[in-house]
Amino acid sequence: MKLLIIEDDPQIIDAISSVLKIVWSNIRVLSSTSGKGGIELVESQNPDAVLLDLGLPDIDGFDVLRQIRAFSLVPIIIITVCEDENILVKAFELDANDYLVKPFRQLELIARLKASMKKRRFMEEDLSVTYANIHFGRTVQEVYVNNKRLFLTQTEGRLLYQLVSKVGKVITVTELSEVLWGDYIPGASDNIKNYICRLRRKMEEDPANPKIILNHHGIGYSIPV
Repeated sequence: MKLLIIEDDPQIIDAISSVLKIVWSNIRVLSSTSGKGGIELVESQNPDAVLLDLGLPDIDGFDVLRQIRAFSLVPIIIITVCEDENILVKAFELDANDYLVKPFRQLELIARLKASMKKRRFMEEDLSVTYANIHFGRTVQEVYVNNKRLFLTQTEGRLLYQLVSKVGKVITVTELSEVLWGDYIPGASDNIKNYICRLRRKMEEDPANPKIILNHHGIGYSIPV
């Protein structure tokens, strides 16, 4: 089992880690004291569950939840000192799985984690979509080109999936930003450009002269028919 704790208080991280290691001897606990770092870890490490504090130093916890939900259905339990009902409602509207108010009881945390993981849902993409010699495996991260497997991050995989599932159509930067991060975010164009460059390096015979993923300057990207 792999758990990610996104929490700015190292003492709380240590306390939760110690309790969980008693229950799950094989657990691997990852942690981040920032929202941006937490989002990156969800993408790169694909944890089984996430404990998310709303009071983070760099990004509002709701924005972290929103961005994670744009690419992952990992169970997320909100942990916060706030008991405001409006906060709870907003968390569930953004698709949090559960909610714990600090200080919480250890057994309650364990019970809620177990319950959330039992209900874990999987990505709903139609992975049967193909393009020429490109096809997906069991997840959007598992992609084959000429039967050779490529190892993609979740963001790279979701970006490629959008292009493959809409072959021949130009997908705008705004549309891609909404798919990847739940909304159009500042710097989306540069971020998507970087992901496209990484995909080309992994897929194209000549990344400098791409034939698979084409750029439509100032608009977006497409895969030709």
